[in-house]
Amino acid sequence: MRIERLSKKQAAVLGWWCSSSPHYERTAIICDGAVRSGKTLCMSLSFLLWAHYSFSGGDFAFCAKTITSLRRNLVTPLIEAAQTLGFSFTQKLTQGVLEIGYSGKRLRFHLFGGKDEGSAALIQGITL
Repeated sequence: MRIERLSKKQAAVLGWWCSSSPHYERTAIICDGAVRSGKTLCMSLSFLLWAHYSFSGGDFAFCAKTITSLRRNLVTPLIEAAQTLGFSFTQKLTQGVLEIGYSGKRLRFHLFGGKDEGSAALIQGITL
């Protein structure tokens, strides 16, 4: 995957957490817009970059309605985009873990599906 050009809004999403951003003091961002406008890719890549530059090691989570939709809509495009930036990935499918490395750091991203109320039990007890 090759990203040719980012819109101003996409660039703002990628760097909202940077100290030079006017949105730096915010605790959350919300993206709203047309289907296939790049929201999911920008948000997931921003989350990955924030996690990498803000923490040394650690556990994080990506959550969606199902693991299948999570892999299809978020994980696969994220891997393709982040590999062009030099990130490495190891998937532990049976554990539902995606290990992401860059510049000597490795982070663990747990993948969770949450289709009903009982799904909360799967994520309880993990420090993220």
